Amino acid sequence: MTPSTPARSGPALVLTAAVVLGLCGCAAVAPTPAPVPPTAVSPNPTAPTALPAPSEPTNTPTPTPPAPEEPPMSTGTRLTITVDGTTVTAVLRDSAATASLVAQLPLDLEFEDFGGQEKIARLPAPLMLDGLPSGGGAEPGTIGYYAPDQALVLYYDAVAYYEGIIPLGTFDDVPAVRDAAPFTGTVSVAGPGSEGGAGAE
Repeated sequence: MTPSTPARSGPALVLTAAVVLGLCGCAAVAPTPAPVPPTAVSPNPTAPTALPAPSEPTNTPTPTPPAPEEPPMSTGTRLTITVDGTTVTAVLRDSAATASLVAQLPLDLEFEDFGGQEKIARLPAPLMLDGLPSGGGAEPGTIGYYAPDQALVLYYDAVAYYEGIIPLGTFDDVPAVRDAAPFTGTVSVAGPGSEGGAGAE
C-alpha cells in the first residue's frame, strides 16, 4: 500500500499566494517616466536679415545755369554812296572782302543798271574772299560783290542764289538807287556822327 502524500499546511499556501500577488502588482504598476523638457529652438543663423526699406528719392530741382551773355552786335564799317545828289548810307559786315574794299576807298565809280534788279560798277582791284562762301543770294537793300566781274553791286530787287554773289552788307534808301539813271557815285567811309540807317539784312 502506497503511503499517502501529506497535505500542505495552510501557512505555506498563504505565503505562496502573497508572493504571487505581489509580483503581479509590481508588473501591473509600471513607473511613469519623467517628462522630457522641450529643447529650446535656437534661431537659424543662416536666415536672411531683413533690410531696411529704401528711402524715397527727393525731387530736388537741378539749378539752371545762367544763360551766357550774347556779345554786342557789331555795327561794322559805315559807308556813304552818292546817288544822283542823294547820300545813301551802307553798313558793311566784317570780313576779308569788306576789309579789302575799305582799303580801296574813297572811289568814284560808274554805276549802271543790270537786269532790272541792281546797279553795278567795276572796282579797280578784286576783293579778298578768304573764309567766304562761293555764292549767295541778295534781298533788296543788299550791297554786294560779284566776283566774276570784279564789281560792287547795289541790289534794289531780290536775287536768288548765284555763284559769285558775295553779300557784303546793307544800304538804306532802296528807291533812290532803283530810280536812278546811270550815275557816277562816290563811295567813301562815313565820318563820325554821320546819319543814315541800313536796309534789309
